[in-house]
Amino acid sequence: MTMNFTVDIQELAIWLAILLRLSLITFLLPIFNSRQLPSSLKACLALALSLVLHPLLRETVAPIPFELPTLLAVVVGELIFGIVVALSITLIFTAFQVAGELINFEMGFGFAYVVDPQSGTQTMLFSMWFQLIALMLFLGMNGHHFLLSAIVESFKVLPIGAFAVDAELYDGIVALSASLFIIAVKLSAPVVVALVMTQLGMGLMAKFAPQINILMTSFPLTIIIGLLFMSLSVLIWGPAMEDINGDLFRFLQKIMRLRGV
Repeated sequence: MTMNFTVDIQELAIWLAILLRLSLITFLLPIFNSRQLPSSLKACLALALSLVLHPLLRETVAPIPFELPTLLAVVVGELIFGIVVALSITLIFTAFQVAGELINFEMGFGFAYVVDPQSGTQTMLFSMWFQLIALMLFLGMNGHHFLLSAIVESFKVLPIGAFAVDAELYDGIVALSASLFIIAVKLSAPVVVALVMTQLGMGLMAKFAPQINILMTSFPLTIIIGLLFMSLSVLIWGPAMEDINGDLFRFLQKIMRLRGV
């Protein structure tokens, strides 16, 4: 008994087009680009998503071309799109990382470095902690659901390989980066202001009571005050993450719709 298998080249080309965009975005996203995650797991995730989305998108996605020059142009366009999406998501965690570095420096932990398991580089103590908080907030607010919805929507409004860099995209990334830096300053402002006031008080104490060892006294005091105000400022982190997510997805929708056909 023999079994014959037939392959529909048109359907295969459509599935490969879906797999191309999903695989590039999956491998570049900051959530999945950790060195602790094996590449085989990322490949299986992209493969599974492409198989699930293929029946839903087969009518809207154009098949990937097999001619080498056209194929290279499509791959380059999808690589640029994946980099832009990954960069936009990275800016979310960068805002919390910058806030953690500002607090870390003011608390006197500027010399304390730990190894970040995601990037494999050294980072400040509170920077890594703030990144984990940002990741939990992102997942807790179903940010991954919105991200998946945005990726699915991209197949409908942005053809495969049609993404390109222009001045408007550059301006949008710069504006998004500036807004997230402002959010980082706002996140760290309560703790930083409290620590600056503490340092001013210590300076006055050293002036009027020079017999007190300010160096030995200020270090544990700044740590206690920093941790106290950090715990009190947790209430603003959720709304801040909502604002960041809103800016991010508005930016992604804008760049996809402006380049869609």
